Amino acid sequence: MTKEAKSTEGELDLEYAEALEELNEILAAIEDDRFDLDELGDQVGRAASLIRLCRHKIDATELQIQSIIEDLEEEEG
Repeated sequence: MTKEAKSTEGELDLEYAEALEELNEILAAIEDDRFDLDELGDQVGRAASLIRLCRHKIDATELQIQSIIEDLEEEEG
């Protein structure tokens, strides 16, 4: 398992809103040049992990909603 995969798995308990807020903070800091070159790589890596986490949560929620809709359609049919 890769280092990124491990960190993402450990963050799955983060709420979507928390991950999105942290991602926005990182992006704002990058835009304002608040990170020095040594920090920039780490912060971009953290942002990538948060993006993966958010995508995972969006995909999981989409599947959950699709399942609910299919169940409702089966009940009606």
